[in-house]
Amino acid sequence: MGAMKIAYFAFDQFVPSKHAGFVHTYSIVKALKERGNDITLYAIPASYKLYNPFRWSDNYSGIDIHYVRFTVSYRPEILAFAPLNILSYYKTLEALKKQNPDIIHDRFHLPNPFSIKIFEKLEIPKILEVNSLYIEDEAYKGIKAKKAERDRRTQFEQASAIITQTETLAVMIRGLTNTPVFIIPNGVDPEQFRPDIGVRGLRRKLGVSEEDVVITFVGSFKKWHGVHHIPDIARKLKTERRVKFLLIGSGELFDDVKRSKTDDMILLGAKSHDEIPKYLALSDILIAPFDADYFTRNGFWWNPVKLFEYASSGRAIISYDYEEIRKIVRGAGLLAEPGNINDFVEKLGYLVECEDERRRMGEIGRSIALKEYDWVNRAEEVMETYRRVLSYDL
Repeated sequence: MGAMKIAYFAFDQFVPSKHAGFVHTYSIVKALKERGNDITLYAIPASYKLYNPFRWSDNYSGIDIHYVRFTVSYRPEILAFAPLNILSYYKTLEALKKQNPDIIHDRFHLPNPFSIKIFEKLEIPKILEVNSLYIEDEAYKGIKAKKAERDRRTQFEQASAIITQTETLAVMIRGLTNTPVFIIPNGVDPEQFRPDIGVRGLRRKLGVSEEDVVITFVGSFKKWHGVHHIPDIARKLKTERRVKFLLIGSGELFDDVKRSKTDDMILLGAKSHDEIPKYLALSDILIAPFDADYFTRNGFWWNPVKLFEYASSGRAIISYDYEEIRKIVRGAGLLAEPGNINDFVEKLGYLVECEDERRRMGEIGRSIALKEYDWVNRAEEVMETYRRVLSYDL
């Protein structure tokens, strides 16, 4: 089976967006298109386009878009366009009948009754991409959780197969359904995230000297990312070398981090995904201090996109020694005991002092990214799952 017609549902994603969910969605859709498939992305228009009920199609960086405006969360900004649900449903059905896809790739979200209704109407084979279970990580509680659980059960039953990112999450999903589960991790574009981007002018702009060891964090300022621990890490770090902590991102903890930051910390706020590679190339060490308290209930089952981008950028990584992080980082960095900030600081200090070791680890990460983490390789894995579904070889 060669090229396929694919409808990629990302009813919870704005196009474009700085969110990691959009990065994953756009990257895999782009890679699937580059493999010769006829693919349309069904997603939410960003900014002013959201409020234009007469615009339902577009093209973003060469990818055909059909806009949807479904209410797929309880957030106020999403609920605001609930009156467009019915119109969006019929417009999506119309677009699907015109496209006539071989398969639907549906990015799982709760609540999402619209995907359920569309499947019942058209009965096109469907792959469900599950990156979070929502209920287990307490995204919904009480009555909302019960409603979400019913929605999830139906979505799992409708799917011919489920794709997920980690073995840890796959085990959790298999405990909830008999639908076949396939593991396809996240990836990176190694041509975009590479170590040889010229950054000398950027260092001057940021007030960073050539002698400074730059330690960079990229991510949303939310508790699970552990960004709120960085001021403490900076204070505990003892070294003869001059260091600068570069923090890129925004979110609910931004003001807290800003209030507690040290003099050697630079907060840049959110940057577009296209800008991130130059900041990673500028850096010497890349950190991901995930908050251990967040993972006490279900463990660490995430597959963070940024770790693949860190590795591809050819810079040494410091994070915590969770199984799913270990699988990504491997020899490209040092992993501290989960929740042990002192161990994290000790390992960070070692790499600050040891330039040769930083370089060696960066080369390992770059090599792994080139061989294994390219989104094109991930797209081929996804396509193999499509082929198995369409040939009933499950």
